[in-house]
Amino acid sequence: MTGTAWDLFAARHWERTPVVVPAPGGPLIVDADRAYTTMVEAARPFRAGTRFQALPDVRFHVEDGRIRAPGDLLPGPGDTTAERYAERLDQRMAGGGRLLVVEQGLMLDPPLWAGVRSLVTPLWERVGFPVLPVVAELLLGENIVESQGSPHSALVWVLRGSVTATPRDSGSALDAEAGDLLHWPADRPHTLSFGPRTMALRLLVPRDPRLATAEVTGVVAGLVQARRGQERVPYLPYPPDGPTPPDVPELAGTAELVREVTATPRLGRLLSAVWARRVSAAGLEPAPDARPPVRLSPDDRLRPASAVVRMPLDDGQAWLWAVDGHAFSLRGTLGERVLDRLRQGDTPTVRDLCAVAGPGHDEAVVALLEKLYTLRGVDVDVHKDVDTDVHTDVDGRESGA
Repeated sequence: MTGTAWDLFAARHWERTPVVVPAPGGPLIVDADRAYTTMVEAARPFRAGTRFQALPDVRFHVEDGRIRAPGDLLPGPGDTTAERYAERLDQRMAGGGRLLVVEQGLMLDPPLWAGVRSLVTPLWERVGFPVLPVVAELLLGENIVESQGSPHSALVWVLRGSVTATPRDSGSALDAEAGDLLHWPADRPHTLSFGPRTMALRLLVPRDPRLATAEVTGVVAGLVQARRGQERVPYLPYPPDGPTPPDVPELAGTAELVREVTATPRLGRLLSAVWARRVSAAGLEPAPDARPPVRLSPDDRLRPASAVVRMPLDDGQAWLWAVDGHAFSLRGTLGERVLDRLRQGDTPTVRDLCAVAGPGHDEAVVALLEKLYTLRGVDVDVHKDVDTDVHTDVDGRESGA
């Protein structure tokens, strides 16, 4: 989908009408084999038993509902391809319908995650970046119907096979084949029918304001707990003595802490920092872990790898830098000068970038570049041996966002 096509999609269809359009970048924009390998990796711990509140999350559905502990119905080491896995399940399940859903599996494969981020960023640049995390799902479906009606807007890239979306009230069904993008706005009940040997990538973009409430509640709860410490909540006798309502100091004290943290500027700053990280990840959270640090030498050549999102902090002298869903703070204008040089289109050496900052700043520049490397903000043309002792924090202050 070209830039013009994205413009038309954003103006005519996004959050307005269900539609099927040619997938942006062509049918091979997401490597289906790589996506399947990621699904196998995500499924490995779930083959041993059910895991609760874990990401990635793996779910296995059949025609009658969800199997809570699917065991070896999930793909394993012997299922070297999606086709081989499908053939095994055909024999095991006598051709019955099934749907394997891997939620947030992209976090296991940084290149796959970065590719999907690049895929969806042009849309966010036109309609705005999501304030809440986007749910990314890798799907393997086979002759099964799934009911949908969630408070999320859906984007479904069909990588193999076919998907048919049918509204539950009225309207025409939409058929999406490999190489298509299916969009379905939030809160419109429908079913998805997965044809044989179907693989898809689905992004669910939250739209329900209750989800925003839950997001802020989680941040506030963390701040309250940090102030309260680890004291235990006691038991209180009932009925209380006397005719007056009982005093429950533990709950009253917690309410007071909530009032305090919500009344301070820190909460707003923290929520802004969270959003800066989210913009750098295009909403795809959790982001992959940072990679091991590298020791840079003056002759190493660097090239930009991921965009840096910069947000000013309180005093105007410090900035929050967000890269690939991670963040750190940096004072002064040195970082901006280095970043401008990196963006000029060539591959400057570390020595070149130190020269931009001026005399006496080599150590700070190298620390910044090594930090950007660990967060995948830059790549190195000549890789060095990993040195776990390298100091990668620019100013000793990792953002709490």
